[in-house]
Amino acid sequence: MLKLSLPKEPYWIDVGLDVRLKVRPCTSAVFYQARAFMNQKLQKLGDAYRAEKDVGVEHSELPDLEDSNVREALAEQYLTVGLARAGIIEWEGIFEADADQPAPVTDEKIDELFGAYWVIAETFRQQYTGMRELLEAEKNTRGLVSGGTSETGQDIAATAPNKAEPAPKDKKAKQASNAPITSTA
Repeated sequence: MLKLSLPKEPYWIDVGLDVRLKVRPCTSAVFYQARAFMNQKLQKLGDAYRAEKDVGVEHSELPDLEDSNVREALAEQYLTVGLARAGIIEWEGIFEADADQPAPVTDEKIDELFGAYWVIAETFRQQYTGMRELLEAEKNTRGLVSGGTSETGQDIAATAPNKAEPAPKDKKAKQASNAPITSTA
């Protein structure tokens, strides 16, 4: 059994390429704030996509929102950026492009960092939400047990070809005797 708890104070995570991020604990409030950001971004993108379709734009700069893979990827991207915007409070190893000075932690700089270095975004998401996902997994193991084998794995048994007919009923059924049962052993 695992006993896990979320950090209560800000902490540092290493995301590679000599970059460290100081983050708030990944609480429910942070997660819901990130999800709200994701939903707002997807809503705006969907509105723009529908507006272009309504006026007959054929070749758009917008992503193809009719493709479910594109929609899923955008949702993951926006959720990760939302988590970063809500969670990152300080960083080390991030510098301005045109100057040799540390870049400030702003929403725009977070977008720029995660847009340019997807591996940092992915590592951040895994490390930042990893503890929370482990807690969810632990909580789920204490839930209800599945209702049977069909709920726990793939059904690999072949279907029975035909049902057998029931045995005919004898009109005069034999009754068991009331004699005591004796043991032969």
